[in-house]
Amino acid sequence: MKKLSIGLVIEGNSSSSTLLRLPAITAELGPVKSSSLPVARRFSNFLKGGDGVAGYSDLASARTILIRVPDSAIIRVVSEICGAGLALPEHSFVLCETWSPTEKLDPLRRLGAATASLVALPTGSEKTFALEGDLAVVRQMRRLLDKAHVRALELRPGSKHLLFAATTLCSAFPIPLLLAAQQLLRESGLSGNQLLALIENLSDEMLAGFLKGARSTWGGALADSLKTTHGDHWDQLDATHPETAAALRKMLQLSEGATLRTRVQSA
Repeated sequence: MKKLSIGLVIEGNSSSSTLLRLPAITAELGPVKSSSLPVARRFSNFLKGGDGVAGYSDLASARTILIRVPDSAIIRVVSEICGAGLALPEHSFVLCETWSPTEKLDPLRRLGAATASLVALPTGSEKTFALEGDLAVVRQMRRLLDKAHVRALELRPGSKHLLFAATTLCSAFPIPLLLAAQQLLRESGLSGNQLLALIENLSDEMLAGFLKGARSTWGGALADSLKTTHGDHWDQLDATHPETAAALRKMLQLSEGATLRTRVQSA
């Protein structure tokens, strides 16, 4: 049997799925498996693609099978697929729209299947997915996403945890730092639009410098003043805001360490 269509194992809430709203994906959908045949048919109708099926064995016609289920259900679903009697070396499985590692699919891989995972990245209006796993599966999914005019990034196998750490650094850590800066500026006497505009301008200047490669560690007041002047301000911060002073010192140490590692790797 020639395997061309995409199979789908789906459970939970699919209304928030970016991937399954892409016409290039739904146009390729074949068998859709869920917790029951009526539920599978409802998903198929909702997605406007594919056909609801009753069992995992009905996925045999699909070369690539997407798994989009809650993280708590992955182990169970993988176990069920392993015991369904599919000729697993003939199939590829893609764990979709989750930060769970591709290794969650290792039971399938050990039985001969190719595996990968796909996660949507928080990049604003531009849809971006990151793919990680077996190269052939990653390239196949990338071709589908290219058809949908969606940006797809290929990660080295086994490196999804690095992407997790990087996105956390970019999207989570700056928020408390900006909130702390906002509070310090309020205490300095600034407020309203002046305060917000200053934070925006400083942040934009920092990011622009980083993207141009003009700044490897820091700029602003640290770059524009002598170390003796730094000491004067540290002394005052230690007296008035000791927790802020300690946090700043720690961040600077981390920044210097990251910069040193980058220079060594680039050498």
